[in-house]
Amino acid sequence: MWLALSFVFFCLMTMMKAMQYHILSGGQAAYPRVLSIVVVQNAVTNFIATGAGIASYLTMFRMDENVKVTKAAGTFVIAKIGDLIAVWCTLLVSSAILWGQIVTLRVITITMLAIVPLAIGILWIVIVLRQKFLTAIYTLANRTGLGRFSFVQRFLDALQFLAEQEGDMLVGLLRTAVICSLVYMALTMAWSFANLRAYSLAIPISTVIFVSSWMQFISWLPIQVFGGLGVMETSQIYLFSIFGVSVTQMATVSVGIRVILYLSNLFSLLYLPLYKLFQRKETSLVVKDQND
Repeated sequence: MWLALSFVFFCLMTMMKAMQYHILSGGQAAYPRVLSIVVVQNAVTNFIATGAGIASYLTMFRMDENVKVTKAAGTFVIAKIGDLIAVWCTLLVSSAILWGQIVTLRVITITMLAIVPLAIGILWIVIVLRQKFLTAIYTLANRTGLGRFSFVQRFLDALQFLAEQEGDMLVGLLRTAVICSLVYMALTMAWSFANLRAYSLAIPISTVIFVSSWMQFISWLPIQVFGGLGVMETSQIYLFSIFGVSVTQMATVSVGIRVILYLSNLFSLLYLPLYKLFQRKETSLVVKDQND
């Protein structure tokens, strides 16, 4: 049962993330198409590398849906800011509940809880100073030679999109992103809990939320390949060991969870041929109606 619930939660997570991108992009691309893009992005991220997943998202939006790179990158950044705020909230609440048990992680937890608002503050500087701030960033990137790197260019494209938005509109987009991210994060925690229960590990939900919050931060590290293979498992084993979970038992469970993740991604890829089939049928019906 828990294994089936894990797959259901994974599908809901994918659908929620696609809905977030669909809304933030202004509905420029149809939701079923955005869902297919997210499915591919997840697969590329987990089977190849995080950076490759981001690149596939931007490329597919640009080539298939004719969405400007600046808008696609800006949408991605706003969604990630929403995720950042949502994870910050879950880390804040869970660490407050478990404060007496996380003695070894208190300093780094406080540091992370302080860094995130600082990053959000930088965003507000972008909103207030807008083009002046962007010009300064472009100048700095060019003088230091960082502008020649693709990931820096994508970041600058995202800033360009943010700087072009009206203040009220940008605040509205961020509000929407945070709401979607909170729902997405709740589904992520439920998915993590279901995975642990699938291997008969009964861990308090507050502990699962705390560990999952840290796992989200770790998953955003740009150095990861194969969905953070090795890095994620090691981090998971260490974090759960703080709460008394056996290292040996958690090592086995972590490998099992990785298998569940890979299988879920493979099953989700079945959506792509189904979407193509639906698209062809829809096109044929339109042509038929026009001929009639």
